[in-house]
Amino acid sequence: MAISYETLLPDILPMVGGCSDHLIETNIRSAVIELCQKASVYQRELDAVTTVGNAYEYDLEAPSGTAVHKILWVTHSGQSLEPVTSSLLEQKLPKWRDTGYTGTPKYYVQQTSSIFWLVPIPSSTQAASTIVQAVLKPTHNSVSCDDDIMNDYRDTIVNGALFRLLRMPNKDWSDINAGMQYGALFSSGMEDARIRAKRIDGVARKVNYGGITTRTRYRNRGWRAGH
Repeated sequence: MAISYETLLPDILPMVGGCSDHLIETNIRSAVIELCQKASVYQRELDAVTTVGNAYEYDLEAPSGTAVHKILWVTHSGQSLEPVTSSLLEQKLPKWRDTGYTGTPKYYVQQTSSIFWLVPIPSSTQAASTIVQAVLKPTHNSVSCDDDIMNDYRDTIVNGALFRLLRMPNKDWSDINAGMQYGALFSSGMEDARIRAKRIDGVARKVNYGGITTRTRYRNRGWRAGH
């Protein structure tokens, strides 16, 4: 379930008289995005990925209205993969794409918010073999966020929105000093949220991923036999 940003309007309107609902919602969304990015509170397991023989590039499909901020960890056939950068991968396995280095994946590379690589290139098709745990964030055109985030961090989100709104110059509601106070509360709330998120990640790593539904999601790119 998701809760709309506008549900927080009653908590903010009294402090910013004359401010439009649209501008308030925009700053609520910005506060939620910053919270998700900096505190990693929005953690979810994505749909299980089916690896396909000779394909190394796969999609990261986030729920509607969200994007993947970063991958926390990846497992393949129950084994944890090592995160690497593109440059480090080239140092470890020079020309791995050209030589058709296939086998059981040991590494993953997050290329973008929507693409990751598996290396060695999977040598066979394996249904629902790869699990990705990711930190999500709302998109900049979203109108809501997951109810757990909106409920659990309501005060922090409100403080973040007020910090942004009150520090705006030359507005009827401008109050730099009050804005800085709300900014301090927002920072404190994010630190508490960051600590909590680390505990959540620790628990998620121990989950037994049995009975995952099969869903094939891959890009038809990478070394091919005979190329």
